[in-house]
Amino acid sequence: MEKRFALFLVLSALILFMHLTVQSLLHPPQPADRKPAEVAEGDAVKPAAKPVPDGAGGPAAKVKPVPAGGEDQAAPAQPAAAKKPPAMSAPPVAVPDQRLTLGSMASDSPYRLLVTLHNRGAGVERIELVQRTATGRFRFQDLEQASGYVGYLALSDEPQGKGCRVNVVGPGTPAGTAKPETPGAGDGLRAGDVIRRIDSTTVRDTIDWGRFLADTKPEQTVRIAVTRAAGAGQAQDLTLSATLTSAPLTLVQPEIQPKSGLPAPLSFLLTLESLGDASIPRGGQEIDKLTSLRDSNWQVRRLDDDPTGPGVEFKFVLTDGDLQAIGGAGSLELVKRYRLAKTPPQELANSSFPSYHLQLELEIRNLGDNPQQVAYRLDGSNGLPLEGWWYLAKIHPRMFAAAGARDVIWNTPATGHGLIGGSQIFSDAKAALEKSQPVNIPLWADPQPQPLNYVGVDTQYFATVLEPQPSETEPPLLFKQALALPVGETDPDDKSKHKTTDVSFRLISPAQTVPAGGVWKQAFTVFAGPKQPALLTAYNLERCIEYGWFRTIAKFLGAILHVFESLPGVNYGLAIILLTVLVRSCMFPLSRKAAKNAQMMQELAPEMKRLAEKHKDDMQKRAAAQRELFAKHNYNPFGGCLLMFLQLPIFIGLYRALSVDIELRQASLIPGLSWCSNLAGPDMLWYWKPYLPAFLAGENGWLGPYLNVLPIVTIILFLLQQKMFMPPATDEQTRMQQQMMKYMMVFMGLLFFRVPSGLCIYFIASSLWSVAERKMLPPVGPAGKPAAAGPQPSSLWERVAARFGPVDDSDKARSQRRQRKRR
Repeated sequence: MEKRFALFLVLSALILFMHLTVQSLLHPPQPADRKPAEVAEGDAVKPAAKPVPDGAGGPAAKVKPVPAGGEDQAAPAQPAAAKKPPAMSAPPVAVPDQRLTLGSMASDSPYRLLVTLHNRGAGVERIELVQRTATGRFRFQDLEQASGYVGYLALSDEPQGKGCRVNVVGPGTPAGTAKPETPGAGDGLRAGDVIRRIDSTTVRDTIDWGRFLADTKPEQTVRIAVTRAAGAGQAQDLTLSATLTSAPLTLVQPEIQPKSGLPAPLSFLLTLESLGDASIPRGGQEIDKLTSLRDSNWQVRRLDDDPTGPGVEFKFVLTDGDLQAIGGAGSLELVKRYRLAKTPPQELANSSFPSYHLQLELEIRNLGDNPQQVAYRLDGSNGLPLEGWWYLAKIHPRMFAAAGARDVIWNTPATGHGLIGGSQIFSDAKAALEKSQPVNIPLWADPQPQPLNYVGVDTQYFATVLEPQPSETEPPLLFKQALALPVGETDPDDKSKHKTTDVSFRLISPAQTVPAGGVWKQAFTVFAGPKQPALLTAYNLERCIEYGWFRTIAKFLGAILHVFESLPGVNYGLAIILLTVLVRSCMFPLSRKAAKNAQMMQELAPEMKRLAEKHKDDMQKRAAAQRELFAKHNYNPFGGCLLMFLQLPIFIGLYRALSVDIELRQASLIPGLSWCSNLAGPDMLWYWKPYLPAFLAGENGWLGPYLNVLPIVTIILFLLQQKMFMPPATDEQTRMQQQMMKYMMVFMGLLFFRVPSGLCIYFIASSLWSVAERKMLPPVGPAGKPAAAGPQPSSLWERVAARFGPVDDSDKARSQRRQRKRR
């Protein structure tokens, strides 16, 4: 029977292995990547094109300019000639393309965000988390980029391979603080500089720039040669030295679409949903024939002298000619203001101080002589990081629902907190596209306008959330609709998109009548930061962290973990071990009784086998004899199961506490080693993806792209426990069950291979505790006989001394040790 079963398992595994191998060769998975893909060399690149993430060390790419009308969801871009130009009056003065920044990356900066804004659509192009630790490191680094970082420059290619043009330079970045070798030239790169060379490498385009940075390291100094306009048509050649840094986490940025090579739309774009009798058609992005608010350049004014904080004001005027093109009259002025929160000097060391936000103000002014009825559409953020999407265990608030790497969350007074997973958004979008319908996924079913507490995009450890902020004298802001939607291309054949779909949200306001000369104002807080419990509580966003069923237990154990980490000389790796010891110590009476039950079962196994042989043809008599045997020895066969159920809430609570704790991210097991330097992810000893089939080593494969050591140690300890403490089989059925458990343990190893290393440390410490606990239990006498005579240790420490104390070489001691081994 055992040989046939083993042969069945081997043949099944072999067939499955061959099937997956052939499948991976015929249909290799497309990796999910936030970095751009290369496009044809002949593609023209205009200065206004969306640049690549040039500050990163990954490969840069040439990209095409975004066509008029933008790119959203899965609709393919149409050729410019196929688009009907809107009937509108030409603007009196063309507004140049501009990028501006709020915040600073300097180590002494009072800002925790570095925000890059673009006057095309008045949108947010990039948000970086730049808070520093006491040692000067970024509190939240990009864990997937080990190369040096010079800062985001929004590079675009010069014609004929003559270099890269710098379009923005962030304050405090290595590029912004670069030192010139030419006296009097001024520190830092500047917008408009054209990069010609870096060290001895000629920079012809953004691809050369990206390839060079990919081979650099933090703290490396590079020399950048640029050409700078000197006025009157003159140019000046300069060389600057910049010291690279590690890359901070980029929380928001438009992703480059793998097929078209075009960037996704910017974040927080605004347009009009309706104006008078005109409205956006079904499936459209803007009102037909009306000047595009999403793709036009808005006028810009800095608000550095504003007492509430540094800010930027964007303004766009729809003239009478623009409104006449859609059958209206009059004029409207739309205003968007962004203000960045500033951290007071006394709160710089307080990571829970609420300064991870922007203030967003919207104004619609009626410049005409007649009332105007308008409604607006405001999109949310997109391009949140996919870091660790292939191993993170994010859970959904509802049972039997799946969360993705990026999900949409919301909260209303009527429904409370809700989440729609990225996988569901992808599936709904796929079904809508197959039916040639627009992708609109409502967050609530009520057709009446609803007040909204917040709506945002959520990842495992970070979130961007939009919170309406009505004034104290105004009622809550109402919204006609709130939608979840995919961003960019939706490829139904890409299976990885089920987990990695880029998602966003959209708010649609009810129509509002703005009187002549009047203004309609609305304000929002844009939270963009880590999911740290105390910080989220300050923003009323504590429900963004999902602990599962045992929320109270998980939060309590997480608080104890932080107390241990605050002790001198204790890092989070050691704190997890201390927490495991504390939890297992508190549960010692329960686990001790369960261990005694298991030990008694081992002692009773020969007698049970004898009863099975004696009553092998009469199940009723055998069951009665076993009950009598259990009663004689005061043994409850279900006692261990009951105790395990009592321990289950604590174990699951501890598991969830370690799974969602952002402090474990970027925390190392052994300081100074790159191995196991992120307790929130696998230990990642060796990158073996290039050497194994995709179904094993791909991100969607069984094992993942890295060889991990700690899960292997965990499974070895599980098997060791099973071998040491499993009672002998009493019949063929029990033997088969135990054999199955061994095979199941191997399959469990596949499930554990992606488990974060912090959880593996917990399992390893808990398993070692269980082994020591069983070894310290006094032996139980043989079935039907009392335990060996003689004084027994009465305390835990006496048992330890009895087990591991000095060795007695007397004949009596040797005889006792031989008896214990035979038992």
